[in-house]
Amino acid sequence: MNRLITAFVFILLAASASAQVDPCKLLTPAEIESVLGVKVPKFTHGSVQGSNTVTCNGDAVKGMSVGMMFAAPKPGDPKIADPMSWIETYSRDSAKAIGAQLNMQRFGSSIICTQLITPKQGLFNTQCYAVKPPNMTAVTVLVPTQQEMVSMDKLRPLAEKMLGRF
Repeated sequence: MNRLITAFVFILLAASASAQVDPCKLLTPAEIESVLGVKVPKFTHGSVQGSNTVTCNGDAVKGMSVGMMFAAPKPGDPKIADPMSWIETYSRDSAKAIGAQLNMQRFGSSIICTQLITPKQGLFNTQCYAVKPPNMTAVTVLVPTQQEMVSMDKLRPLAEKMLGRF
């Protein structure tokens, strides 16, 4: 189940990228710590297999993980037409496929946040996307229990900072 949720988080923004932005440079460790109240000592670069989506992941305390990603879809990619609606639809479909509860909220025309609450023990996530068509970026916090979930309102300021940096 944990792998399925992690795959959901990273596949959501999978796209072939024409221009890369380093997601590790979209937020500073101090900015993340100020919102989450915990240090994330080390981030590791990665990518989503089969795409050029770039990721940046780090582990904090008590099983908390923080991830950032950036995707720049190719021209003609269906995500480009209406990225916010695409995120909503894909999030709902993915949550339904694993039997998870999904909470979602839009903040203006560029930020959308989701919370994925799994039906069984596993990772719970809150993520906020920043959309500047055609590009998308996201910050995600995975935690082992529902009680430890970060609120969308708390994570949104990090997405707003990311939006201004790509």
